[in-house]
Amino acid sequence: MIESRAGKTLPDQDAPQVAVCSPLAILDGVSFSGESWTNWSKSLEAKPTATWYPRSLADLQVILREAKANNKKIRCAGTGHSWCGGAVTGDYLVLNHSMNKIHEPKETNHGWTVTIETGVTVAELDAALRAHNPPLAVPSNVLPIDVRYGGILTMGCHGPSVNARSMCDMITEMTILNADGDLVTYSEAKDPEAFSAACVNLGLLGIIYTVTLKVETMNTRLRVKDSYPTLENLLDGPDAGLKLKARILNNEGTEFLYWPFKHFMKPDQNDAIWIKEWERTTEPAESVNPHEGRPPMIDNPFFSTFHVGERVLETPDALHFQLGDGVTTVSDAGAAIKADSDFKNIVQMFKELVEKNWAFTTSMPERMGTALEMRIIKASNKMMSPLYDEDPEALYCLVNVMAASGTPGFEDYSIDIVQNWIDKYQAKPHWPKMWEKVPGVATYLRREYGDRLVRFNRVRKTQDPQDMFVNDTWKPLLEDL
Repeated sequence: MIESRAGKTLPDQDAPQVAVCSPLAILDGVSFSGESWTNWSKSLEAKPTATWYPRSLADLQVILREAKANNKKIRCAGTGHSWCGGAVTGDYLVLNHSMNKIHEPKETNHGWTVTIETGVTVAELDAALRAHNPPLAVPSNVLPIDVRYGGILTMGCHGPSVNARSMCDMITEMTILNADGDLVTYSEAKDPEAFSAACVNLGLLGIIYTVTLKVETMNTRLRVKDSYPTLENLLDGPDAGLKLKARILNNEGTEFLYWPFKHFMKPDQNDAIWIKEWERTTEPAESVNPHEGRPPMIDNPFFSTFHVGERVLETPDALHFQLGDGVTTVSDAGAAIKADSDFKNIVQMFKELVEKNWAFTTSMPERMGTALEMRIIKASNKMMSPLYDEDPEALYCLVNVMAASGTPGFEDYSIDIVQNWIDKYQAKPHWPKMWEKVPGVATYLRREYGDRLVRFNRVRKTQDPQDMFVNDTWKPLLEDL
């Protein structure tokens, strides 16, 4: 139950400020409920004291007021496309789905920018930018279109573009409501240290209200090239690493997808890997998908829309492609590995991963639905990014192991994989993925982030001195700093 500032327990039929509209109630205009929460893959569950549904900044301030008065912690969630427990809480959970205002884009000294509330989905922003005059686009983006920018930016997510880096590197300004209910503006010009902390803040500085992102005019399109070469052709030979690096640097972006079986429900190991490559062009975009209506090329329902060939598409159409059947959810463990100058470590890592995944997948029929994925992008200068590097030209491999949700043994398998990446390649787990159960991971991350974590915590403490926004996921990283 919730206690109001006047000391009354809510919901209460006698409390005039609360209107009960089961299963929701309303406090000072803000809806809330006692409903439990699960993430997208149903691998995490939370039972908050109250789940809040704000629609405005004023609503967020009411929630902050109540949390402070009732000594409650706060976590926020978007569509729940995370596998770590960052959003899990037994106190107050804030779902920002109705905070989806998109402001008119502006042409500034950064080029074009757009300010959005954090409940905006990728699809909503894509549509608004495309309708603008001139048409605009986010230069690189995550694959799903139904996820919300609050989660994308809080956790340091990324797209495939080498030069656009992570999504956090597109931020020019952010406003966050801190534990005292103050709306704080972060920018590079105002305070570079605090801005760096805010750009990958893990939900620990407060509730993000708005974010301003760099966007670009769509006077260029993207040529999407799909190919399906053999693993041997891509990864074997003494110069395989250098050839892979050259191929990646020749593109705007590159994504690699691998699934273990050559034919669905048959035992032959797949000897090929799917490669998607993006290249900028000024050629006109195609209005019709040339593959539409053609029979599947890939004998696997999860990848059945893939076809070898080239297409010229507008930026959002090129970046967001159909992956999966639209029904199956997945579990995902991922990490960032810094690429050596000759890329030998990336070639070695992926070849090992193919064999480990084959051993896991073939150990029982229920484990057939696995896949591997990797992208390579340039480093970030944001202090809590797993891609942080003082060399802006450093390249990082973002690699993922995935399986259909509920795949038996996948959690233990993924823990072993991430542990190996840490031990052998000094990998840093990608924050929204599965990493919390890796033995000793908090100690490792405290050591690897080192002074950056101390600096981040110094900024955090100025905004949340009583740890209102800290839950069990983040507490082990921050203790005694």
